[in-house]
Amino acid sequence: MESTLSGLSAMNESSDFHHTVHLDLKGAPPRVSYFAEIFPLFRQWGATSLLLEYEDMFPYQNDLKELAAKHAYSKDDIQRIQQLAEQNNLEVIPLVQTFGHFEFVLKHEKFQKLREVAAYPTSLCPTHPDALDTVKLMIDQILTLHPRSHRFHIGADEVYHIGFCERCKKTMASENLTNQQMFFVHIEKVVKYVKCKYNHLTVLMWDDMMRFCELALLKESKLGDIVEPMVWHYVTQFVLPNDIWDRYSKVFPNIWLASSFKGATSSSAYLTNIMYHVDNHLAWLSVINQEKHKFKKICGITVTGWQRFDHFAVLCELLPQALPSLAACLHVLKSGTFNSDIHLTVSKELEFEPTLPLIPDRTIFPKCKFPGSDIYLQMLDFLRYELDYNEYIHSDRRQTWMNDYNLQRGFLNPAHLQQLLDEALRLYNCFQQLKFSIQKSLMLVFYEDTVQEWLQTVVVKHLYRFLPELTYLPYPDTLTLFKCLWTH
Repeated sequence: MESTLSGLSAMNESSDFHHTVHLDLKGAPPRVSYFAEIFPLFRQWGATSLLLEYEDMFPYQNDLKELAAKHAYSKDDIQRIQQLAEQNNLEVIPLVQTFGHFEFVLKHEKFQKLREVAAYPTSLCPTHPDALDTVKLMIDQILTLHPRSHRFHIGADEVYHIGFCERCKKTMASENLTNQQMFFVHIEKVVKYVKCKYNHLTVLMWDDMMRFCELALLKESKLGDIVEPMVWHYVTQFVLPNDIWDRYSKVFPNIWLASSFKGATSSSAYLTNIMYHVDNHLAWLSVINQEKHKFKKICGITVTGWQRFDHFAVLCELLPQALPSLAACLHVLKSGTFNSDIHLTVSKELEFEPTLPLIPDRTIFPKCKFPGSDIYLQMLDFLRYELDYNEYIHSDRRQTWMNDYNLQRGFLNPAHLQQLLDEALRLYNCFQQLKFSIQKSLMLVFYEDTVQEWLQTVVVKHLYRFLPELTYLPYPDTLTLFKCLWTH
């Protein structure tokens, strides 16, 4: 666990090197009251700014009113979030997607015409007459409510569909454009709009759509002087192109980096492997040491916390559960290393007894206290129950005496069946009790829709799996339990 890297110290001493925390609000957006609890911790751990990806949680209005979710923040909420950030010396950087990951716009009938591929609500068609105007409206509404922001992020990652529609094909043919050039043309229009109307803003964007671009095309894009790319990579062993830093440094004097503290390992994970994310940050420190001299400035690193892999995906790790990971990762950035002393410091700050588990472990029963710590502990309980269930369902006894073949024929040995049913009932009750307790905890942090989504996609599916056992349980309320499972 001991690792020491020294190259970040000078940057950390610089007041304008940012440790930015990314909040992905397209899934499980917290109540504003929860931000009041956690923003002071962000600052304590070394964060200097927030990257707020509102998506459908922003209160879009007028021609864009369809984009706002039913539970979207109000204008007063947006103002309150910024006030809380300012009170904790955290700069707010709003993010709005302008090309890819446009699902929350393109899913609506009104905006379906803007799809690059008619069947896929993922990428915007850059040549549609209304495309750029729609993006401009979104930008204007976001920035109107963020008058004090100095930076703005236009997204632009994972644009998987370019040059598919007939109009784009004709444009590319007539102007002799490649897919890469088509991407740059749209991005240049978006960035120039922002720079022209909001000339005080620095524009940021994700880098992946130009990560493999040849140097000549990068220079031709004319983006070098008007945008700062944010290079994201969330693995522990880097697989970026070998020449990426040489190419980028010849075009972009200033760049940003992006790591992760959650939401980067599995699209349906509910527990965070902290050590994985610590290792990701240590890998980034190594890159900074090796490559920083090539750039005029590495402006900062954004610690991302994805909540969904896209608009249609289920939730991954919830923010309260991942706060210990964020604390550890920010301490790595602040210290330039991770060792037993830092581990102990993080553990004390979050009141862990014994120390914070760096890898989810069913055998450890820690105590802790921080905003949302009940949720963290309940997720560990869920891990234990899930592993117990997997052991039960795959046990020799169940596979032998309570398999589907035997159940369908009622060919069951009561002696073995009783032992299986006793264990099934124990586990069923554990999941049922956890469902009620975690629902109460989640409601303190999240809105009702988030609570119901998490329960339905994570907990209730385990209750369904006990249907074969519930059919045979020799208890008076078996039938009631059976029917209740099908009323959701």
